[in-house]
Amino acid sequence: MAVEPSPRFHDDPTAAISANRRTNIQSIRSAVSDTHGRQTLYLEDATSLGHTTAVRPRHAHMTFDVQTAPLADLISSAQFGTTRVIKIDVEGAEAAALRGLLPAFAHLPDDAELVVEVIPRLLAKQGESATGIIDILSENGFQAYTLINDYDPATYPRTMRHPQPPVRCTTVPEEMTDLVFSRTDADHLASGR
Repeated sequence: MAVEPSPRFHDDPTAAISANRRTNIQSIRSAVSDTHGRQTLYLEDATSLGHTTAVRPRHAHMTFDVQTAPLADLISSAQFGTTRVIKIDVEGAEAAALRGLLPAFAHLPDDAELVVEVIPRLLAKQGESATGIIDILSENGFQAYTLINDYDPATYPRTMRHPQPPVRCTTVPEEMTDLVFSRTDADHLASGR
């Protein structure tokens, strides 16, 4: 299951799913939030579609409006019941995305984990914080772990061959950080989970 607001990011995988006759993959065109509505998103750099955000940049290459919906309303309870990992990479809208996911927590398996890219600078521009995100998940039984990521694509092959286990998050992130939230309470998460 993929939820993607960008027309191109949604259309490319949808075409690949169709071309490969995949029936076990679904792509939904929407932005995740804690409310139903519409939102303007901005693409700052045409060469990096991953930088689509609700926070208006100084120079926007492209803007588009998209429907918003809580993730708990986009995916069925049955689908959540078989979910092992949820990855949230929403360029500053993490807090709203997580609030929209709260009703689904009761349907997640005990070993389900959330991987959330936290961007404190963009969160602050929306009156949110990394502390707020950690608190939302802590209140729902999840522990925070830091996933080592230097965000340099050149290092990804080496990292994939020799992954480091996520370690207990002991300080609130001040820079872009990938956090793993798990119901496991340990110093680090076991490799190969």
